[in-house]
Amino acid sequence: MIGYVFLSFAILLSVAGNVYMKLSNGFRNTPATIAALILYAIVPVQLILAVQYMEVGIAYAIWAGSVILLVAVIGILFLQEKQDLQKISALALIAVGVSVLQAS
Repeated sequence: MIGYVFLSFAILLSVAGNVYMKLSNGFRNTPATIAALILYAIVPVQLILAVQYMEVGIAYAIWAGSVILLVAVIGILFLQEKQDLQKISALALIAVGVSVLQAS
């Protein structure tokens, strides 16, 4: 259970880091750039702690899939990124994959 707590923090910090990366506007927004770098520095620590309690392949797949899914949804909902059937279908497949891995 504690592995999932660390993994959840890694996911949330990664998502926040990706949002700040977008907001950094190519290094022109210094506070957002610094926030992204700090968040990205903390993520590996959380992943290292998570894999002490769970399989590395499962942890990494859940982390990567969840981050992709959440960042894409945030992009669509808040950053005016395009949404089309192909993108939604791919995100649905990722969600199914992450759900199956979490159930194992």
